Amino acid sequence: MEETPKRKLIPRNVLVLSISRAIWSMSDSNVDNFISSYMLTLGASVPVIGLVNALGSFAAMLLYPIGGYIADKRGRVKLVSYSTLLYTSSFLLFLFASSWELAAFAMVYQQAVLFYVPAMNAVMADSIPVGERGKLYAFNFALPNIIRIVAPYIAGLFIARFEMVPAMRLGFAISLVVGIVVTFMRLRFLRETLGAVQEVDWAPLSLLRGAYGDLVVSLRWIWANIRVYAAMSVLLAFLSSMILPFWIIYSTVEIGLEPYQWGVILLWGGVARAVLSLFIGEIVDRLGERKCFLAGFLISAPLMFLFTLATGFWDTLIIYSVTTLAGVLMWIASQVYLADSIPKPIRGRTMAVVGSGITLGVTGIGFPSGFLIFLPKTLGNLAGGIVYNLSPALPWVIQSMFLVVGLVYAWLMLKNPERPQE
Repeated sequence: MEETPKRKLIPRNVLVLSISRAIWSMSDSNVDNFISSYMLTLGASVPVIGLVNALGSFAAMLLYPIGGYIADKRGRVKLVSYSTLLYTSSFLLFLFASSWELAAFAMVYQQAVLFYVPAMNAVMADSIPVGERGKLYAFNFALPNIIRIVAPYIAGLFIARFEMVPAMRLGFAISLVVGIVVTFMRLRFLRETLGAVQEVDWAPLSLLRGAYGDLVVSLRWIWANIRVYAAMSVLLAFLSSMILPFWIIYSTVEIGLEPYQWGVILLWGGVARAVLSLFIGEIVDRLGERKCFLAGFLISAPLMFLFTLATGFWDTLIIYSVTTLAGVLMWIASQVYLADSIPKPIRGRTMAVVGSGITLGVTGIGFPSGFLIFLPKTLGNLAGGIVYNLSPALPWVIQSMFLVVGLVYAWLMLKNPERPQE
């Protein structure tokens, strides 16, 4: 009898991307958590910081279709590797920024050069075998998150020891070195997943015309094939952005928790999502994406409302931790759904438009991004502040109501892909 060939536990590209993300987590998560405070220390105002973030998101939104276009035409791996070096160079700008204006330029530049993210998401989807995507996406999620649990506390210790500006510059220097290492890893060890390579006209106007011409084609494909998912993704991008900045404010001001208590809640939420995500990936593979979406809606909808009724540390801890796990379930299910739904030749362009996953507005789950996602996220940030000023509990009440709508919508309209794409 012929022996069945054994499948590798973790494909090469998945391992390289997961390890490189974990290495990044040792450094860039340290500076990311304190970048706004760093800008304030340099003299920027809160409205200016908000404007800078909006400009960065706008630049990324414009460049994402170009990244997806190049990924599907010329290949994914070189784009990911060389653009990682561009991203790394932003830390050099931060390191020598002597004013908030220069730091603001570095922030916008850093977000703009993330146009390679659709290519990286396509490499991941291309490299994971059908039937194992939940487990392997969970592995890619868990490894960096284990490191992110303690990273902010290490950064806090450095800031307490050296003060804000010297500590952040040390963090930028470390991130610069780590980024060079990650660039080498991706360039040396990633393997191209796109078979046929096409010629691309690199003249800026021709490149722009080609990318945005294909954007229209991608939008038509999304409408014809995954419009139900796309509608959920856009809605939740808006809703999650409404509540994401305000968890700590509501917890400390309205519930009456001390800041260190909220830090403990984030710590335990981080432990739970890092450890249990591996089991959640197995659940996604067994049950399928649709059932996991329904479970995520069903769990999170009442918890968002219950958060507004919390009165102390323990009930807040339980509510937030379980909501985080529902968020992980939705995030991994959405990644598997996209990988199963989008054919390999158009993955880069399609993921550049619709993003790489769905989040519920809790920290540390994922970074939903895409041409259709950036604007709802920005509008959600603006609307969240207005709604919170009307009534602090109202953003979570609205979130809870629309999650019920999402549950019904997914129940009636969403179906698993008939034939998962390789």
